[in-house]
Amino acid sequence: MISDFFYTIYNIIKSRIFIVGAVLTVLFGVVLFRLFDLQIINESYYMNTYVQQAEKTVYTPGTRGNIYDTNGELLAYNELSYAVTFEDKIDSSDEKNGILNEIVYNAITIIEKYGDKVSYDFPIVINSDGNYEFNFTSDASRTLFMTNLFGKKMKKGNVDYSNASAAEVMDYCVNSFFDLEGDYDMEMTLKIIAIRYNIFQNSYQKYVATTIATNISKETMTAIYENEAILTGVSVAETTIRRYVDSEYFAPLIGYTGKISESELQEYNDNGGDYISSDYVGKSGIESAMEDTLQGVRGEKKIFVDSTGKVLSTVSSTDSSVGKDVTLTIDKKLQIATYKMLEKKIASVLISQIVNRDVSDKEQEDSDVHPIAAKTVYFQLINNNVLSIKDLKKKRTNNEAKVYTKYSDALKVVKSRLKKQLESDKGEVYNDSSDEYKEYYDYIFDELKSDNVLISSSLDSSDATYKKYIAGDISINEFIKYAISKSWINISALQIDNQYITSDETYKVIVNYILDFIDNNASFSKLIFKYKINDGTINGCEICMLLYDQGVLEKDRDWYNKLSTYTSTESYNFIISQIKKLNITPAQIALDPCSGSVVVTNPNNGKVLAMVTYPSYDNNMLSGSVDADYWAKLVDDLSSPLYNRATQGLSAPGSTFKMVTAMTALENNTITRYRTIVDKGEFDKISPHPKCWIYPSAHGSLNVMQAIAQSCNGFFYEVGYELGTTSSGKYDSATGLKKLEVYAKELGLDMKSGVEITESDPKFSTESAVHSAIGQGSHSYAPVQLARYISTLANGGKNYELTLVDKITDSSGNVIKKNKAKLSNTVNASSETWDIIHTGMRMVITEGTIEKSFKDTDIAFAGKTGTAEENSKRNAHSLFVAYAPYNKPKVAISAVIPFGNSSHDSAEVAKDVVRYYLGELTDDDVNKDVESSSSTSAVRD
Repeated sequence: MISDFFYTIYNIIKSRIFIVGAVLTVLFGVVLFRLFDLQIINESYYMNTYVQQAEKTVYTPGTRGNIYDTNGELLAYNELSYAVTFEDKIDSSDEKNGILNEIVYNAITIIEKYGDKVSYDFPIVINSDGNYEFNFTSDASRTLFMTNLFGKKMKKGNVDYSNASAAEVMDYCVNSFFDLEGDYDMEMTLKIIAIRYNIFQNSYQKYVATTIATNISKETMTAIYENEAILTGVSVAETTIRRYVDSEYFAPLIGYTGKISESELQEYNDNGGDYISSDYVGKSGIESAMEDTLQGVRGEKKIFVDSTGKVLSTVSSTDSSVGKDVTLTIDKKLQIATYKMLEKKIASVLISQIVNRDVSDKEQEDSDVHPIAAKTVYFQLINNNVLSIKDLKKKRTNNEAKVYTKYSDALKVVKSRLKKQLESDKGEVYNDSSDEYKEYYDYIFDELKSDNVLISSSLDSSDATYKKYIAGDISINEFIKYAISKSWINISALQIDNQYITSDETYKVIVNYILDFIDNNASFSKLIFKYKINDGTINGCEICMLLYDQGVLEKDRDWYNKLSTYTSTESYNFIISQIKKLNITPAQIALDPCSGSVVVTNPNNGKVLAMVTYPSYDNNMLSGSVDADYWAKLVDDLSSPLYNRATQGLSAPGSTFKMVTAMTALENNTITRYRTIVDKGEFDKISPHPKCWIYPSAHGSLNVMQAIAQSCNGFFYEVGYELGTTSSGKYDSATGLKKLEVYAKELGLDMKSGVEITESDPKFSTESAVHSAIGQGSHSYAPVQLARYISTLANGGKNYELTLVDKITDSSGNVIKKNKAKLSNTVNASSETWDIIHTGMRMVITEGTIEKSFKDTDIAFAGKTGTAEENSKRNAHSLFVAYAPYNKPKVAISAVIPFGNSSHDSAEVAKDVVRYYLGELTDDDVNKDVESSSSTSAVRD
């Protein structure tokens, strides 16, 4: 029996099943032992090792390529700097928002303590009235931002945020999205929320740091390191910042860089790009247009780190690389000289219009040249934020205290009267009010709409009561009460807890709301200043002295003493002297004229030699991160410095279009070289009768060359009429327009100019062939498009697309691409037609409308003046196109001064720019003082 037992055991051991089972048992035992070792014996060690050895990707931004002018002068480059960054290392928990808010607040406090500024990209700003407002760059960016916060349906709970105000969005961010607790002022609240939002945007990309501040000082850097204990995830990183040379002269052309926005990130990557949310890209100008060329390639390093951030090992590494350099066709010296000459000419025109007396509305309307009362200039220093009402409250000087007291007393009077009117049963009928109080009521109405208290979309323009208010036949009291009854009032915007209050109670809340914003509204304060300056309560000398008190101008004791006499003559002489020296610029005053543009080209190859927009801005202040205060100042600036007038400033071409009409008529055999047409001063074949600029005089009998030289509207009215006359002898405007459009297209006026940066679409007129023949109608072209047109005329018909880019090189200077302007077409016109047009343009200079202005040059010019009236209450636009030398053109130019009135002024700018380029003027000539303009007596052709 025992032997049988051992035999059985032997057979079992010998069997394959036993062997396999034994092996499995041993393996299972090993696994059990390993699990016991991992989870029990060495649990702490292995857990720490597993958690702390995390893979991390470190990104190194590529270096952006440089930008040079045509002579190799540096215009944009990169400068080494240090930035404060934040990487979210806080574990998820109910307290996470509070911890992050505390860290961000501490970081902001340290950064600002040492004079540096936090940087963020956020579409909400605080406006000059101290209220939150949106600052979206496009509808797409708005949609993306709102979707990120509220989801595609734009709803949270029962609240629909699709039309939420900036204040409502901020309230949601503070109380719900980021749970910001604490008693912070509006500015600090905005900064914390903006940075938190940027951190939130990076949350889906592991280990991508969010930049909090750029170009920080050594003191800030040291403080960040010293406060590591309260700044978890905050560190200092080496980076580069984009710098621009002579930025004011080139900013609209070159643009600036900034952190990629959500919409840009999506757009670039949808088009095959490889961008992440921490990348910086070109935001405008050449920086944006040549983004693919200038942008360096980002480097990546995959590493393992422990919990302290120590690198344990490197998995893989790819070095960053430098972007390509771009050389422009722009001549730096010419660009700067052109800007200076343009600014001086605008200043001279402005000076010629300022008068030391009151100007009546009738005089303002009836005059060809609109005079500007000196009091209006003084007010503009307040209105355009050259002087600060906020700083005035500090009362640092006796003059500031004096002015502020006068303002405060006036505000009390206005507020008391408005309170009395608003609380009365009927109130003051709008049309029975003074001009001053009409403006106050208008402001109140607009503010209620702006704050969404009065729901714009609900207003019924056909409603009888609404019509009465718009006509001024009832008081604002009656209208508001009626609006309440019609449910045109947004109760939630009034922040009323009880939604079920009576109409009378609602009206009382609105009245209190109005009186409250009157106290705290910068725009309303400006209206008070306007009327107190006009009635003499606040003296012009006092306003001028504030320029010294607030540091706008360097202290000048002699002038300050003169202004202390409080005589109108001294304040007038002072403001004129400061404009002449450009200590106070036309842009700061922001009255007509305050802007302009000049575009200079080489007509033989389409290269742009200069492209100037005035006024401009400092793109260094927007580089990398936007300085919020500076941005707000630019946005509020009434002279619109962010607007590139050279490429986007559309206006009618005026008489500069007459060469198109002449070519059309000559090629259609409507006129010949020798045919004459009699100008009677008034054209009576259509009604109302259009008049020549010389009316009530007349030019008499002229041929086409003389008509171009004298810019005779009567001649070209007749030509436009005949072009539109059908075979049956009837006038048909559409027929004439169709013929004109053929040669407008041939000369390049149906297309953008071709320059690489953002440009508005041109528009050929669709109204009245007679008016369109002289460049009126609905024609609309930008200065750069007129520059292409005059270049085509100058070279005899070769219609080049203009270009700003000369070549692309690598960082070693090797040419990768030599750029060449594309020839779109060659104008199909006879040599006879070309000779007639060129002769007529030469006669403009030698015996035409601006003969006297060109007596001081030996350069043979050919050109054409133009004025275009946009608003009868404002000056006409001043235009001039030209080329030189006449027999062998080297340069073509367009100059436009919006609301400059006389084409002589734009002609003189263009003349001097060409003289400088061709060596007839020097830098000393460019830097001379502002000279008085003769525009008050100049013709408007």
